[in-house]
Amino acid sequence: SLPMVQWGAKCPMTGEDFLLSAKRLLQAQDYALIEKLLEGHDGDAGEGNATARAWIRFDRNFRNEIAALRAQRLQKDPQKAIRGEKESEPALREIAQQALKIPDLLEAQKLVDKTYWQFLDELAAGHYFDLEFLICYGLKLKILSRHQEYDSPKGEEAFKNIQAVELPVHWAGSGI
Repeated sequence: SLPMVQWGAKCPMTGEDFLLSAKRLLQAQDYALIEKLLEGHDGDAGEGNATARAWIRFDRNFRNEIAALRAQRLQKDPQKAIRGEKESEPALREIAQQALKIPDLLEAQKLVDKTYWQFLDELAAGHYFDLEFLICYGLKLKILSRHQEYDSPKGEEAFKNIQAVELPVHWAGSGI
């Protein structure tokens, strides 16, 4: 059995350990699907699996909402910032707007990640240790792992380097 993953908790295992376990337990095509999703390859990765398709769609739409808002702030064409077709998602647009208003980049990222987490909770509802559950579990591990990096000396150093970069005046106060 897999250790529980909880928002804000320590990552119970590495993504590599999860993938090793998944490789032992799953058929090759199911493992390949999880591996593609965790590596961020969407494309045709979701074909044949409704959970994977839902995740890919949600992720693309949320990223597009954020990209379009950033482009608007920089007075650039939002259509050039999006990937694929942009589907209107008012709830995601509202969360993206909230995140862009948060001056602390880490807090803004946490709001974005919490939105992803809640979507994964919804996707996993009613699934118990099947492929759909494992997809959501692996994606949650990825979020927790990234949060652990933020809190590590390596992550702190990277964040300091980002903060030290001087941005053009029109970017000042633009948030994430």
